[in-house]
Amino acid sequence: MKDSHLVKVLKKLEKKEIRRLQEWVHSPFFNKNIKVQQLCKWLLAFFPAFDQKNCTREKAYEYIYAKQPYNAAQLNNLTSDLLQLLFKFLAYQNYQKNNAFEKICLMDELLAKDLPNSMVKIGKHFTKIKQHSTLEHSSSFFDNYLYYKQMDEYTLTQPTRNYNDNLQLKNNQLDLFYLATKLKIACDMASRNVVVQGNYEAHFLEEILARIDNNLALYQNYPAITVYYNVLKTIKEEENSVYYFQLKKILAENLVIFPKDELRILYDYARNYCIRKINKGNAEYYQEILNLYQFLLDKKIIFKNGFLTQWDYKNIVTVGVRLKEFEWTEQFIHQYKNQLPPHEQDNAFIYNLSSYHYECKNYKKSLLLLNEVKFTDASYYIGAKIIQLKSYYELEESDAFYALIEAFRIYLVRNRQLSDYRKRANLNFLKFVQKIYQ
Repeated sequence: MKDSHLVKVLKKLEKKEIRRLQEWVHSPFFNKNIKVQQLCKWLLAFFPAFDQKNCTREKAYEYIYAKQPYNAAQLNNLTSDLLQLLFKFLAYQNYQKNNAFEKICLMDELLAKDLPNSMVKIGKHFTKIKQHSTLEHSSSFFDNYLYYKQMDEYTLTQPTRNYNDNLQLKNNQLDLFYLATKLKIACDMASRNVVVQGNYEAHFLEEILARIDNNLALYQNYPAITVYYNVLKTIKEEENSVYYFQLKKILAENLVIFPKDELRILYDYARNYCIRKINKGNAEYYQEILNLYQFLLDKKIIFKNGFLTQWDYKNIVTVGVRLKEFEWTEQFIHQYKNQLPPHEQDNAFIYNLSSYHYECKNYKKSLLLLNEVKFTDASYYIGAKIIQLKSYYELEESDAFYALIEAFRIYLVRNRQLSDYRKRANLNFLKFVQKIYQ
């Protein structure tokens, strides 16, 4: 039971979601099957780990059907029904997050039931929600399009036909949605083409860019469009840094209009631009990356579900020591340890503290710390071994240096989870570092 798809989804829920799910499953409007309710009650008693000894299919069946002989197919049907209820619950939660879209759906239903006056009243609620919302991204343009679509259809039900601007507004909002979404997709395609050589092609892109270029004054009023316009330019016209600085300016001035998930992606584009510049020899962009990270930490944009990822933590430390900002970096390592996911805290903290001490030339301290790292991830293993090799190099410990090279080489050759590129890169590193040592 603990390895079922149902349990894997339940593990991702928070406590408050579990309580709401119980109410959902036990509501006769959504579920009238008492046995599904019983399965839900029994299963959620094992939340959040679901790894207790009694969390088995047989025990679940016994709880629901008492002394009846175990029937796997019967339990599978109940499990499947509960999983579908869980999916509907998650979909409803997502739907509830967008009050504006809820009003659009209600307007559609009221118009279909020939209740135009009620629809108009709900439309006023929609406009109030929009007035109080700071968000303006591609989805908000689409919500506006749906609203004006409903209002335009409403005018067609009236006995007299007069000019109204809903038709034009419907068209304008659809154009904005298309432009914002198209540019967003084009940025993703251009980025992936650089990374994986995917040969993705964004159709009509030249015409879209030409339209924006010819109407820059108009589109400056829509950061959801200009931000992706500048992202795309940073990828396609990398040598022209003006687009990077325009991107930074637009983001800093419009933080409130983008959801945090989207902001993280947009700042990833900015950081990736800096990384590409560094890879081409422009070391001054290390400071740009650190500035971006410090800004994201200050504004709490970088956190996902309230936590700092171990990889962002590691990247920040790497940039900090590259710039020899040792005091700030050490403070960061200790200050943000508890902001990491609990199961990743110790490993990430020890590894990055070891990396910090290596850069401070405290080689023996660095080596001692690495002995405490648990190698649950290939990235940690490889990173730790590289730090060890560099420390042995600096300490001129030849026996340890050569022994580690051989052990590291065997690990790389035998590891089936590493990509060929990653294996080749690290094997080349070992080859050259050995020549350098000699």
